[in-house]
Amino acid sequence: MINLELYRIFKIVADEENLSKASEIIHISQPAVTKHIKNLENELNLKLFNRSKYGMILNDNGKKLYLQIKDSIETLSKAEEIFYKNRIINLGIHVNMPSRIYDNAVLKFYENNKNTIVNIDKLTATNIFSMLEKKKIDIALSKKYTDEIYNSKEIEFIKIGELQDVFVVNSNSQYLNKKLSKEDLRNINIYTLKKFSSAYQNLIKALEYTETDTVNIDNVNYSAMIELLKARDIITVITKEYVEKELSNNELSVLDVGFTLPNAEYGIYYNVNNNFKELKNLIKVLKDNCKI
Repeated sequence: MINLELYRIFKIVADEENLSKASEIIHISQPAVTKHIKNLENELNLKLFNRSKYGMILNDNGKKLYLQIKDSIETLSKAEEIFYKNRIINLGIHVNMPSRIYDNAVLKFYENNKNTIVNIDKLTATNIFSMLEKKKIDIALSKKYTDEIYNSKEIEFIKIGELQDVFVVNSNSQYLNKKLSKEDLRNINIYTLKKFSSAYQNLIKALEYTETDTVNIDNVNYSAMIELLKARDIITVITKEYVEKELSNNELSVLDVGFTLPNAEYGIYYNVNNNFKELKNLIKVLKDNCKI
């Protein structure tokens, strides 16, 4: 199957004779542009450019190909402008991310992007990265996770702000009246999110676990933690902003343990190979308007 996107990128690089300029026009990283050109050369089994310090100059093969595809690519671009009046952006939001963080940003984006529709899907972390890699979503808003669970060569993270991981118990907990040391906490089963989460990583560091220690941490999902807090007297580590409603209603309480956990970064994940003007605009609006 012919990959028209490769030929479109080839034409832009040929026109600009410069990878950096082409990268700015296409709105993808320079390494991604280079990768696309190499993929096209591999498909055709031909070298298309002479690469030098002066830029990317078409060789004889490249000039022949350029003449063959130039008019077709321009025609397709014009057709896209005519028929794709509404650009759709698929935005994945982590299922626990409070809507107040991003609602105003999406509304702000609509003010200046009249012909773009943002589809919002609530997703778990693993679903977010799977769908980004398969290009089923264009962008995601989530906490930052260890890059062990996604392809960091294709998916990039842009930091927007920070969230606060805290120790949380139910409001009738026996632990509220105790002054717990780090040693005490290491001897209590603590519930938190999966091992790739910031909550787990920060907890391990804060309690100063070593490789030989028995780690008394149970990994459960957010829903399970909330239900366990209702049914049992347990200690959890969870992002404060995720349970702000329960905290304000005095259903849950933040446990003072004498120290604070490092803040967790949150921001935008996007696939570097799936970028376009409207997506670049949305990224900028989210960066400027997603606030705690």
